[in-house]
Amino acid sequence: MMLEWQIIAAVFAVGAASYAMRSGGYLAAGVLPQTGVSPRLLRYAPGNLFVAFVAAGIVEGGWPSLFSCLGAVTTMLVTKREWAALGVGFSLAALIAALR
Repeated sequence: MMLEWQIIAAVFAVGAASYAMRSGGYLAAGVLPQTGVSPRLLRYAPGNLFVAFVAAGIVEGGWPSLFSCLGAVTTMLVTKREWAALGVGFSLAALIAALR
């Protein structure tokens, strides 16, 4: 069992590592060129990460997840409303889970 001071030390170590990584990223971003390929790639990174996480979730969830996501995307394209797309996606997931 860990002692109280070890827990506090672990929390501070994780916090220091997190701060160091964020600071390093901020400093590294400051020296990157403002034009060219690098800034364009970095602007696309959040979207690429989101798609990667969604794709992994769909693969893990199988066909029910795929149909639910397709329903949500279709609803979003038709209605342009996030809440409608979320409602359809969750409803399809619940319906498919109930039918299984």
